[in-house]
Amino acid sequence: MATNREYRLWQHEVKPPKKSERTVIAKVSGDAAAAPMPAAVMSAGGRAAHRAGVTHDSGLARLLDNGHVASIENVFDEGDGEGPGAPPMFAAVSSGGRTARRRSPRLVALKVGKGESAAQLAAHVARMNEVEYAFVPPVRRLFARRKKAGVDPLASRQWGHGAIRLGHARAARGFKNATTITIAVVDSGIDTRHPDLKQAIAGYKNFLRGSDKDFVGHGTHVAGIIAATAGNGLGISGVCGGRILALKALPRDGQEFDAPAYYRALRYVIGKAQVLNLSLGGDKDPAEIDILHDVMAAGVVVIAAMGNEHDEGNPTEYPAAIPEVCAVGATDERDKRAGFSNTGRHIDLVAPGVAILSTTPTFRYDDGEMEYDSWDGTSMATPYVAGVAALVLAKWPDLTPAQVIRKLMSSADRVAGAKKGSTSYGAGRLNCEKALK
Repeated sequence: MATNREYRLWQHEVKPPKKSERTVIAKVSGDAAAAPMPAAVMSAGGRAAHRAGVTHDSGLARLLDNGHVASIENVFDEGDGEGPGAPPMFAAVSSGGRTARRRSPRLVALKVGKGESAAQLAAHVARMNEVEYAFVPPVRRLFARRKKAGVDPLASRQWGHGAIRLGHARAARGFKNATTITIAVVDSGIDTRHPDLKQAIAGYKNFLRGSDKDFVGHGTHVAGIIAATAGNGLGISGVCGGRILALKALPRDGQEFDAPAYYRALRYVIGKAQVLNLSLGGDKDPAEIDILHDVMAAGVVVIAAMGNEHDEGNPTEYPAAIPEVCAVGATDERDKRAGFSNTGRHIDLVAPGVAILSTTPTFRYDDGEMEYDSWDGTSMATPYVAGVAALVLAKWPDLTPAQVIRKLMSSADRVAGAKKGSTSYGAGRLNCEKALK
């Protein structure tokens, strides 16, 4: 069950996006899948359940007939999120010659009826024989803190590039930019017209209702760290020269979090990208875990932020806490853990995440400097790791996600005072030069 922990984007207070109190997510077991049936013999609830891929005489259909549920829909439409060559929705996924059963297809979203409690409905649905789990979806929040810029927002430059020895890596014989690698960024969107980004965008899909613009600025900032165009005489340069698949699934300040849209964005990555950057997190979400296991089984390296609430209880954030996901903390210019950066046994490594200069929208957005700005956050550390993961895959394209993460960890620098397996630093601070040797 989700908690009501606050969704905060910046260091100062902002109006939190609304948690949906009218949606329950349920995973339907395989034997409850709808079989062909004449609509005339079904009740109204049965027909609606059948359209959502659930058998017409199930407990979910009775909830519709009794008015406890206002509507039911399949989170993933047939073929939704599949790229060329990707498996169909109900098929298995393959990785390294092995085939595994897909875990996430039969998710349904239930809209709670008037006067009903979402929490009580979720508990009731979870007890049904045809349901594997049901819950009120937790909010996903972004892990950045806007840093007040000086007169010249470019004055701080990109110290993080030096910290991870990116220049040394680029100067080495045989260095190869990740021009053949696509990095998916599930976030608040992207400014497709930013002069330092528009050449790096492989695709953009908005999973939310409303404008395609990134009014938060977070997704644009993350994308710039990964892949802002180098050598164009403008602004900054990204880590890897890769291609960005920008997927808008996180809402504008004060708007309601749309869990089904977020799940669709995650699953859309299959067959379209080799690396997935998730500079976000929140409470444990079983549907997210299932979907990301499908994504990783399809060969995608998933990188996620540890979170920024160390001084507010140091909660364990998901998806970073999923064992197969690469969990990233933040360091400052002294190679020390950033004070806000969460810790825990699941941390894999750390990367620069304080005063990180990157691209921001060229139009007026919710808060921050236009075009370029310096922000703090594990949100900023995560794309450093995603960019180096893309460089590793460009050099060794046959590596599995687990092998890529092991290479990033084994090549990390042990920072002063950090022991092996530190809950603050993991394997150490990212080192691009060593990772590519």
